[in-house]
Amino acid sequence: MNGSTNESTKGLSEKRGELIEELETLMKRSNEEQRAYTEEETARANKITEEVQAIDETLRQQQEQRAAVLANAAMEKNVEERSYGAVINDFVRGNSAPEFRANETTLGANSSVKMQEFSDDIIKSVQELAGIANEVTTVVATGTYKQILQSDTYKVTGSWVAEKAPFGTAESRWTTKTIDKYKYGSVSVITLEMLNEAAFDVLPEIMGQFGLDFAYGTESGIIAGTGDANGQPTGLLSGGTAKTLASKIAISADDIVNVFHSLKAPYYPNAKWIMNNNTLCAVRKLKDSTGNYLFHQNELSTGYAGTILGKPVLISECMPDIGEGAKPVMFGDFKRGYKAVRNPDITLSLLRELYAGIGAIGVQGILWLGGAPVNNEAYTTVAMAE
Repeated sequence: MNGSTNESTKGLSEKRGELIEELETLMKRSNEEQRAYTEEETARANKITEEVQAIDETLRQQQEQRAAVLANAAMEKNVEERSYGAVINDFVRGNSAPEFRANETTLGANSSVKMQEFSDDIIKSVQELAGIANEVTTVVATGTYKQILQSDTYKVTGSWVAEKAPFGTAESRWTTKTIDKYKYGSVSVITLEMLNEAAFDVLPEIMGQFGLDFAYGTESGIIAGTGDANGQPTGLLSGGTAKTLASKIAISADDIVNVFHSLKAPYYPNAKWIMNNNTLCAVRKLKDSTGNYLFHQNELSTGYAGTILGKPVLISECMPDIGEGAKPVMFGDFKRGYKAVRNPDITLSLLRELYAGIGAIGVQGILWLGGAPVNNEAYTTVAMAE
């Protein structure tokens, strides 16, 4: 704001100088020629005088306004800033909306609260606990989101063109998908006994519960969500290039190799495996023709359980077990294969009456999330025989 105000003041001052210079030129010419102003010169001189007076008045007003803005900024700076934990504690303990200071919260309908710092920390916790959240492309946006889909039928295409030869006239074809967001709600129940303890800190309690539950909701939606008709994201398991195994109940070492080579070469650099712990237990017992295990253990601090054929393995309990008709394994570049869309804010609401009968308060958090596969050739979905 100060930068734009200074630029405006500078521009007006320069304009004032140009007008004064023009007025001096008129006076000098009249004096040198020892004559009175012409009718045209008189009108111009009067116009210049009016403009200079208007600029002087504007500059005076801006100076007063700038002083008021600086004084207000200094006053706000002197107000003690509270942590968002203190604000959340006030909100849950029943302090009314006027207790919240400017810029601390956005109070919405039904006494809901949005806090960017709180939302950011919850999302950070979700990304730490839900591994798949870091493996797909996520867009933070309000409203609906349109995504171009890539497929064999609909894709942007090009061709080599000789020197001075015209480009082809065939139109590239593509289709788009609207990705809607759906609400995932979680409730943290806090008893009145807990709130009556002055030392009890509300924030870690709800952060811990929401972080874990939102992580589960995010992972289950992105991996196994059943789609728009059920008010959920459309999960990864609904897309990808299908690879059906011969067996209904077991995965072999050759199956793993075949799945690995089912992926197109451009997707190998960032390819990963996804399976649950039970499936990994079965796969890590598999050996190649020389007796070497396909699975290699990594430090769990990397976020991955290890590698299979050199590619990282992400464990997700949202993946199904090995069984007839199940889809227990996925492999590919999920950032290029899936698009997730979420709201920037987590919204908190108090449910006082609902839990009053048990002497507690419910703190409801809502995460808005959507998603869908957008490039089936980017990953392979493995299905057992039926």
